[in-house]
Amino acid sequence: MTTIKICGLTRPEDAAAAAELGADLLGMVFAAASPRRLDLARAAAIARASEGAVRVGVFKHEPLAEVVATVERARLSFVQLQRPVSEQDVRALPVPVIAAIRRGADAAAMPGEVLSRLRAVLLDDSEGAGRRSGWASLGLAERPQVPANVALFVAGGLDETCVGDAIRRLRPDGVDVATGVESSLGIKDRGRMERFIAAVREADRAAH
Repeated sequence: MTTIKICGLTRPEDAAAAAELGADLLGMVFAAASPRRLDLARAAAIARASEGAVRVGVFKHEPLAEVVATVERARLSFVQLQRPVSEQDVRALPVPVIAAIRRGADAAAMPGEVLSRLRAVLLDDSEGAGRRSGWASLGLAERPQVPANVALFVAGGLDETCVGDAIRRLRPDGVDVATGVESSLGIKDRGRMERFIAAVREADRAAH
């Protein structure tokens, strides 16, 4: 089954609902430039509301020491980096890394010692802005190439109406959504989350 990540969570009640509805990964943004950025107090409240869920922290240019400290205090299971990932990153971070890339060629350009140590590569040129351009022009032949032990996730303008198309086009291991399940910036809509998850599962069934 396709892994589902609901990202950009800003409220404990939304995190609890996403976990209850069947999201596999819950994303919290700590990147300084993001309008969905959390402080540690709010992140801790979200962690308490989603006890037992798998949480991902999203970072960009934050210093490595700050990322490590946030992993511990927010009880994160994975770190997602919205910048080029270095060997120092994958060695220093205490949890596996999801590396965001803007195009398929970016995965091929990664050093092998970095790529092979990742949890996943996320094809995403949107960064929460809701643009579909990253994946919508690609077919299976243009799918970013990653090692067998590294998952491929897709993001960028996904919602209940198009996520099935993304799954059919690229056969990703996971999909990542933020704007597409919101009623307003940072506020998740339970109905849209439920319909998004249902659309992913329907695409999974159709693929088998």
